Amino acid sequence: MFASSGLFTVIPCPSLPACPREAFCIFSHAQLPPTEATAFTASSTSAAANPIRKVKRKLGDITTEDDASREPAQRCVRKTDKHYQDKGEMQPTIQRHRTPISAMEAAKARREALNTIAPTTSPASATKTTSTAVLLSRPQFATKSASKTPATAPVLSGPPSLKIDLRAHSKPQFRQAVATQYYNEFLRIYKPLADTGSNLASSHAVDQEKAVHSKTNQGSYRSLASSVLQRLKKRPLAISEEDIGIDGEWLDPQLKAKENLALDDIWRGASKYVQTLEELEANGYPIEIPKGSPPPLEETQICDRCQKQFDRKEILEEKDKVACRFHELRIRSKNKDGEKIKQFPCCDAPQGSRGCREGPHVFKEDDYLSLHGRVPFLETRKTNSSDGQRHAVIAMDCEMGYTTGGFELIRLTVVDKAGTPVMDELVKPSHNVLDLNSRFSGIVSLEGAKYTLDQARRHLLQLIDKDTIIIGQSLENDFKVLRLIHTRVIDTAMLYPHPQRFQNFRYSLQRLAREHLQIRIQDSEEGHDSYEDAKTCLDLVRLKITKDVPK
Repeated sequence: MFASSGLFTVIPCPSLPACPREAFCIFSHAQLPPTEATAFTASSTSAAANPIRKVKRKLGDITTEDDASREPAQRCVRKTDKHYQDKGEMQPTIQRHRTPISAMEAAKARREALNTIAPTTSPASATKTTSTAVLLSRPQFATKSASKTPATAPVLSGPPSLKIDLRAHSKPQFRQAVATQYYNEFLRIYKPLADTGSNLASSHAVDQEKAVHSKTNQGSYRSLASSVLQRLKKRPLAISEEDIGIDGEWLDPQLKAKENLALDDIWRGASKYVQTLEELEANGYPIEIPKGSPPPLEETQICDRCQKQFDRKEILEEKDKVACRFHELRIRSKNKDGEKIKQFPCCDAPQGSRGCREGPHVFKEDDYLSLHGRVPFLETRKTNSSDGQRHAVIAMDCEMGYTTGGFELIRLTVVDKAGTPVMDELVKPSHNVLDLNSRFSGIVSLEGAKYTLDQARRHLLQLIDKDTIIIGQSLENDFKVLRLIHTRVIDTAMLYPHPQRFQNFRYSLQRLAREHLQIRIQDSEEGHDSYEDAKTCLDLVRLKITKDVPK
């Protein structure tokens, strides 16, 4: 109550300059001017040396030497103007108290200062360990012990003061005690990392406490906080700057090494699932560099959406931007009243109805020789097996958009055999963008894209070689926009074939994930996520390999 109304912010703190409650002190910590500070110190010293005698005086009486030692706020009488005129003295200027408005402003500034996370103790004080049971039952003990810091101790980083959250389900004192305990353990774990470890200990203590608070309620907070603390106490010292993280995110390097060995065993048998050249060619994959003279890009094209003929333009007029009416989703069969009908899922319109969306005409080239004439294809090269940067297995997914030059790459995502992203970049098309295909690509802007197609492809070739197994769903379109020739491919659409595959039917990745992995993907209104698609393909292949391993 007092701190919020600023009633004591006009009074200098009596514990300066080493106040143990600096973050929560109700008194003023502002520096006094030299004259006032000297007067304040002198008066305090005089008052301590000469105890004030209780003497009744009348208004207007001349003060004695004892009265001169009193503070102005302690006096019960005031010298009148007539007194100074009779004595010929200059009347001193009386410093008025702050107005309520200025006091409120000072209180507001102090509340804003409390919103910052500041260390309260040095590592020297944090090394003193206290019983966990005591700190969890008496959180104020942790605050008091943390405040006892020698003034000469080096301050690097310390237990952070948590921001007070009025919506929190647990008391701020208890949360502060938990964060302090977490800090002590993180400081021990990161001790080999020197100063970097000290700073990490402070930030990870805050992150750990927030993670515990977000997963619990008032009744379960204490239990989970204690369990996490016990796990941190059993955690070994960090061996490198990569061996960091809060509980729940950190992985034991030994367990991680065992997982890598297990993954190596799984992917060692992946070669037998690689599609043959005949299968790749039958499904539209480029298997060699096209030969011959590429035809020029024709000015007249067939719209990929409405199938109407149009003249290609590099710069569109206003009427060209709404010349095409189309349905975003392909027509599908649906049972209605016992009868199978065909409808467009985007608007439930029957077959043959007018499109529900409008936009510019777009086109896509599929002829490899024509594509090779626009941007040449490249083959992955055989590299030295001792090169550690090359991956034996990756999963890849590309997102494409329509431009005035056709269908171009706008995002490239690659994950390693463990599902960790090793490349995820937006790509700048070489022509003007007509449609980013946001409903499917999930991309609404190319702001921040720093790679061209050639740069993105060179980056990819640093991660793979001719022997790398590339996993994905229907990657023939990805290789077309990448202008890449690679023949060691596991296509999940062929790994899990459709019964009518000879009629060019394929299961969608969404359906494969739902039926085999029991997860739902691509159900967001914001579009697909290329990382999610690549990771799903990786999991589908790993599931297939694991099931086929004899037990």
